[in-house]
Amino acid sequence: MRIEGERAFAQFRIVENRMITPVRRKWSPSELFDDLTPVMFTADPSVLRARWNKLWPELYTEYEARHLKKELSIRNLIATEEAAAFFDAWAADEERHTDGFIQIMELIADGSEKDLWERLDTRPHNFSVINEYLKEEFSVMVMIAFDEMCTCHAYAADMGFYAGLGSNRFVRWLREVIADEAVHSMNAVNVIRARYSDRIREVGAILDGLTSGVADESDYGGTFVLDYFGEKYTKEMLANCRATILRNVARPLKSAESESD
Repeated sequence: MRIEGERAFAQFRIVENRMITPVRRKWSPSELFDDLTPVMFTADPSVLRARWNKLWPELYTEYEARHLKKELSIRNLIATEEAAAFFDAWAADEERHTDGFIQIMELIADGSEKDLWERLDTRPHNFSVINEYLKEEFSVMVMIAFDEMCTCHAYAADMGFYAGLGSNRFVRWLREVIADEAVHSMNAVNVIRARYSDRIREVGAILDGLTSGVADESDYGGTFVLDYFGEKYTKEMLANCRATILRNVARPLKSAESESD
C-alpha cells in the first residue's frame, strides 16, 4: 500500500499571523465494530495467542501517547500555539486508536477490556532513551513527524494480517488509522515549516539519530516514539521515511488555496 505522505499537504489552514491549524479527521471505531461479536471470530487457542502477541504492542504504543504528551507538559517544551493545537488533536486521535485496538482484541484475540486497561495502566515508561530529543519544541516536532511516517509504513505492511481476520471491517479500520498517522506527520511538518523554516537544514541530522534508535523491544521505554522493533522496520523503510520527511519540510509554506491551484 502506497503512503500518500505529500498529497495531504493541501489541506491545512493558515489563519491570522500565519498560524496554522491541524487537519482533523472524523471517524469512529465503534461505528465499525459495534455490531460484531467475538463468536464471529472464534479460533484455536494458538491462533488467539498469535493474534494477541501481534496486536498487544500496537495497542500499548498507541496508548503511551498520553505519557509523551504529559512529559512534554512537565518539561514545558510546547512553545507555540501551533504545536499546542497539534498535540491536542494528536492525543485525541491516539485515544481513538487505543479504544479501537481494545475493541479488536476483544473481538479476535480473546481480550478483556478490563484486563487490557489494567495491563496498560501498569506499564512503566522511561524517557531517558529520548532525552536528546526532549530539549526543545523543534526537535520534538521533527521526531513526531518522522515517527508518524514510520508508523504509516509499518501499519501498511500489516494489511495482509487484517485482511485475514474474517471481516473487511478490520481492513477499513487499518486504512483509517494509516490515514490518521499520515495526517499527524503532515501536521507536524507544517508546524516545522511555519515556525522553524530557518532550521530546516538541521532536520537531517536529527533524523540520522532517530533512524539508529530502538532496535529491540526491550530497549523501548514506553515513550510512544522509537518503537522501531520488529521485521517491518527495515533499514530501507526507515531510510524512505527519512527521505520523505526531508522532502516535505523543504516545501515552501503556502495557503491551502494556493497549494490546491
